[in-house]
Amino acid sequence: MVIAPISSVNAISTKAIENKKVSNPIASEKPEVQQKVAEQGALKSYFLGGQAATVSFGGFPVSTGGFITKKIDDVPCCCCGGRMVRNNQMGAKAAEFANINGEKLANKIEADKDFFRTPQRVVMMLAAEEARKNPSYDLAQAKNAIGGDLKEKTQNYCINSLKEADTIVKATYGENNPTSKLIAKQIEELNSGEINRRNFTDKFVKQQGSLDPITYEKVMDAAMNIPQDFSEVKRAYGQANGSSQGIARALLKQSMQTIEHIHPKSKGGPNATENFIAECGDCNWPRGNSSYMNWLKVHPEYPIKAQHHIEWFQQQIVDGNIGSEYDDYGIDVKQTLSKETNGQINLKVLTPEKINELREAKQAGEDVNVSEEIANQEQEKEEA
Repeated sequence: MVIAPISSVNAISTKAIENKKVSNPIASEKPEVQQKVAEQGALKSYFLGGQAATVSFGGFPVSTGGFITKKIDDVPCCCCGGRMVRNNQMGAKAAEFANINGEKLANKIEADKDFFRTPQRVVMMLAAEEARKNPSYDLAQAKNAIGGDLKEKTQNYCINSLKEADTIVKATYGENNPTSKLIAKQIEELNSGEINRRNFTDKFVKQQGSLDPITYEKVMDAAMNIPQDFSEVKRAYGQANGSSQGIARALLKQSMQTIEHIHPKSKGGPNATENFIAECGDCNWPRGNSSYMNWLKVHPEYPIKAQHHIEWFQQQIVDGNIGSEYDDYGIDVKQTLSKETNGQINLKVLTPEKINELREAKQAGEDVNVSEEIANQEQEKEEA
């Protein structure tokens, strides 16, 4: 289904207005709307440190509820990469896990585990093991069955995740490599009863330059399967009570889609597309208005997942699921994230002109893959 986003305009620069396809030019808006957009421009000028006169942005004012991703299901979180659930779809999604038993339930959980954030995912995956062993178990019975030795099972879950990643590392870099040694050290800590993700990720990010991107991401994904500490899992388990429907809903809550202000609203960040990015509640709510310098220590996977997110977003535009008024969103959010993170996140995106070219190719019946186009674009830059 083609989803038509809200049309609006950017009042920041004449160039941005000329370049954007809009149905309601500023001159036709009511005075109060013009005033609102002017105020938006002032906020953006503040956000940009007074650079609005020299930096052209193509974003446009919009509420968080009006941002286009709020109308789309299964959007990947820009921070952790997991799929998100829209608030009005929460009940329906919970029912998918509540109305099946045994093997079907286990398979469903494993297939859709990315709908759950780390502590909740641990609970669900442990419940899947119980459901697979007991064909009559529904989610409530499977969840309750893991309570007796929750910590030990959590430790084993984390160890198995790291062992799978280590197999991938050794297949490429041999038995004796720094990453495998780091994984072995983390497994020792897990076996001793210590569950602490930061003990591993703080050291692992320093090895990024010595690993190929695919291997690095797979090991990082395995690391992010480890909760920050066991209390997170214990709390998630305790909050999931009642019927299977209630348990599924409680464990899905952290996956609700929200819209993050990249530059915090409390610090002058505007309600505008250039300052918005879709993020799950589990990633958005704890950040508050803290800096990205601190947040990237908690979520070191953010740069990777943000790149996947923007590729997904631009693919949606090419496929016609997001309207052309978002053609320059990739350029806009690239600039905002780069500024806010002092260049630590530098997204690779397609220009509006390239997106239009690919959209026309898609409409002509050609297969178009945005991720491949971006990869080709980057390779051409390296060869130039």
